[in-house]
Amino acid sequence: MQLKINALFAYATAAVLSSVAIAAPVSNTPNLIIFGNSLSDVGNAAALTNSPAYWNGRYSNSYVWNEYAAKLLGMNLVNKAYGGATSNNDLSPATSGSISIPSLHDQVTTWLEQNPSPSQYNLDNDVIEIEIGGNDILHRAAGLLAGTVDVNEFASELAATISSDIKSLSDAGYKNINLWNLPAVDKTPIITGYGAGSLVKPLVALLNQSVKSAVDGVIASDSKASNVHILDVNGLMEIALQPNVLSALGITDSTDACLTQDSSGNTSVCSNPDEYFFYDGVHPASRMHYLWGVAAAVLTRDPNATIDTNDALNYIATFAINQSDREDNIIVDGLTPSESGFVPPASSTDSATDSVTDSTSDYSTESATSSAYPTSVVPPTKCH
Repeated sequence: MQLKINALFAYATAAVLSSVAIAAPVSNTPNLIIFGNSLSDVGNAAALTNSPAYWNGRYSNSYVWNEYAAKLLGMNLVNKAYGGATSNNDLSPATSGSISIPSLHDQVTTWLEQNPSPSQYNLDNDVIEIEIGGNDILHRAAGLLAGTVDVNEFASELAATISSDIKSLSDAGYKNINLWNLPAVDKTPIITGYGAGSLVKPLVALLNQSVKSAVDGVIASDSKASNVHILDVNGLMEIALQPNVLSALGITDSTDACLTQDSSGNTSVCSNPDEYFFYDGVHPASRMHYLWGVAAAVLTRDPNATIDTNDALNYIATFAINQSDREDNIIVDGLTPSESGFVPPASSTDSATDSVTDSTSDYSTESATSSAYPTSVVPPTKCH
């Protein structure tokens, strides 16, 4: 989440990352389709803006949550998220120089235009995950905190645009749509550094409740939207920040950023980024992404599941997240038998075997950052 918005949040501006346009995999393996911002981007923004990156096009020091989730789920990853994206550029415009960053609304609209006739197999078995909203807060934070932007009006606008895009995907026939709520933005170094955490926390709660109410309205009014779920990354982040969970993760600093920038724009990077909760003023470092990815896989299989502290500790122990880094994780090393059996396989839908023609992915190959996990892995390269 970033881009140059105002002086207060210029620190949040992080390098945008690179991606390669790769054809979406054609197979009977379902896709994990990602729409969102820099918490989810694996390189799309960098390819668009030709901006420098942190590591391999990610806004972190290692792989991000949806890559771990796709690996565990055995799904093809189709990532359409852009660093800097807001929910809708009409509500909160996001640019990098003269380049407009595709918002959630743009991402969804483009996807539906480029893929007007997905197979019934894809509609039944693919999973769409949406992660958005943090940049909307950062764009409007100064006005919201000063009272020049009406909080309730802003919440209503954000809820309306997100729920509208979810309805568009549901109307297109997608059966499995998950929306991640807003993370605990109040805990990020950029917010706590200005002493604004106590002011931002209730704002995040209000926005999450407003979006939930709007999405619940879509579900109640449209039988096709019965498989739309809201997943709780806010709660997961609060759990991960508990002292015993931080200790289990091997994280020694949960308040400061590993990567910092001075008033002249000079950056410095800590020597032990995997032991930090935050890589920069906004984005999680590697181990929080790893934990989120495991939780995402669990919740993708069962969106009604709840995750508590004991679950988080179990995930950490099972996957040795406390010993992980970008060269030691399930994406690079592959899955052990216990890890591969951790997330149960998806139950097949009837339509998956109705016809041979419906058992393939037929998505457009334009502008799709796709990874055929678990069989295709890009080796790690040196971090900037």
